[in-house]
Amino acid sequence: MPKYTVTGTYAENYELTIEAPDEDTAVQIFYQQGGGSPIDGYGWDNIEVDFVSWHDPDTHEEPEAAYTVEDYDPNGGKIRW
Repeated sequence: MPKYTVTGTYAENYELTIEAPDEDTAVQIFYQQGGGSPIDGYGWDNIEVDFVSWHDPDTHEEPEAAYTVEDYDPNGGKIRW
């Protein structure tokens, strides 16, 4: 499954590697699990998503995902980005 690096600012900057089937699901997992305690998306700025297509040149391993699609609650809060 693809991995995405999602970054966003809410009082401070958060960056997580999330394994998800698509960018939108990765952002929703970031919002639901990632950081802070935002209410209805208020206060989030600068949300960006990058496909993780690299590995550590020393170990040749991909970065570990902090969250996966299993952490996604389809009935949970959503953010429009």
